[in-house]
Amino acid sequence: MKTQQAERDAPNARPNSTSRPTDGAAENSTPADALHDATKRFAEVREYVAYFISAKIDGLKVTARNIGVYAALGVLGLLAGGAMVVAAVVLLLTGAAHGIGAALGGMDWLGDLIIGAFVLIVLAVGVIVALRKLTNTSRKTLVQKYESRKRDQRLQFGHDVRQRAREK
Repeated sequence: MKTQQAERDAPNARPNSTSRPTDGAAENSTPADALHDATKRFAEVREYVAYFISAKIDGLKVTARNIGVYAALGVLGLLAGGAMVVAAVVLLLTGAAHGIGAALGGMDWLGDLIIGAFVLIVLAVGVIVALRKLTNTSRKTLVQKYESRKRDQRLQFGHDVRQRAREK
């Protein structure tokens, strides 16, 4: 039913102004008509490009906002988790200090002192070991990098930078 209606209306229908002209219409159009049509099409394309760019910019804004929200939630979670760990460590160390103080005949201050000194010594040793390991690893990586470059120089040029420096 709809197909018959469309067939009856087709001869009387006006072509859309943005539709492409048929081959016969293109031959009969004047340069002014072609320029007018091209101007309309250019305006249409320009609007579509502006629409596309606006949509992309809005998408980037939404992405940036989401990143900000998730970053804030991550920082909050990190702070809350850090506070819980700090509270647990304080309770553990306080309990250990009071236990040592009670074992020493009720001298809580001595238990606090012993545990405090122990924690500081363990932290200092940990920091020293970590820094040495990090420094040595970094140094080994750099030495390997430059030894490899010198080896490549010897293969490519027959000598390396150190050998050239000794010559002069």
